[in-house]
Amino acid sequence: MFELHDLYDDCDNSDAFIMIWPGMPAPAATIRDGECTCIAFDCTKLKTTRELRGAAMHEDGHLQTGCLHKVDSPYQIVAQAEHRADAYSFQRFLTSNEISEAMRNGYTQIWQLAEYFDLPEKTIQKALHYWTECKGIDFNKNTEDNPA
Repeated sequence: MFELHDLYDDCDNSDAFIMIWPGMPAPAATIRDGECTCIAFDCTKLKTTRELRGAAMHEDGHLQTGCLHKVDSPYQIVAQAEHRADAYSFQRFLTSNEISEAMRNGYTQIWQLAEYFDLPEKTIQKALHYWTECKGIDFNKNTEDNPA
């Protein structure tokens, strides 16, 4: 399960900076300029801790995979980088086993899983899509039948 200190630790290990940047075009972004990498957050766009956690988890995926894109990149390049960042963050922080465990404990609705993992519903929806559609996980089966 993702915790904000995971991002801080990964930034420390990668010599990346975290900064608050009000007024930037997106709620969060990972920016590289030469050898300098920065994860920026616009806290005027991130209204809740849950939104901040979701953005931080996703941006950590960009940091760890190096999947970045230029602002003016074609949509396909942007989509690929975003997918790779999400895939990494789900494999590391929102695994199929963790989701299965939460479901066995009665958290079966998207809003319940969002509360359980303290992440935005949109992040949970993306994770469920990734695990079911991209990786073929069937959360209705026993966990041992599902590869992690």
